[in-house]
Amino acid sequence: MHSIRQLTDLEQSRLGEWLGGEGVTLNCRSRRDTYSDVRPVAEILKKVHPAIELRCYTAASSFARRLQNWEVFAFRELRKLGLRLKAEDLKQLAGGRPGAVDWLLFSLIGQKNVRPSATRLAPRSVSLGAMCRSRFVSVPNAASSRTLDKDWRT
Repeated sequence: MHSIRQLTDLEQSRLGEWLGGEGVTLNCRSRRDTYSDVRPVAEILKKVHPAIELRCYTAASSFARRLQNWEVFAFRELRKLGLRLKAEDLKQLAGGRPGAVDWLLFSLIGQKNVRPSATRLAPRSVSLGAMCRSRFVSVPNAASSRTLDKDWRT
């Protein structure tokens, strides 16, 4: 689990350079008002991680709705990018705490190729019903020269 911390001067300048190159301006008011909601932050991160889906996050003005959006974003996107946040960190992001959005952006901008776009990390699980409906049925302890792996490749 990661915890939100203040960025060093060097980290802050590197983040500022990257955001400037992308045409994003972060000032005290925009950090508190605009970027305490998930949608604008997700739009920035989508430039680095194109697999992030924006359709799930609507603009929110109440703290409760912003917190709910951050919880969904943390579960659906941040977890897949290898970043797990505590509930207290999500409250800080939703509340617009100074430095919280900076830390999140800096943490994820450095991980440009963490999430694979269309490859599966684990083999598909197959139900018994699907195996029986397939054209090759593998029966345990049966005398057969074909294994289940060979059957699935054909």
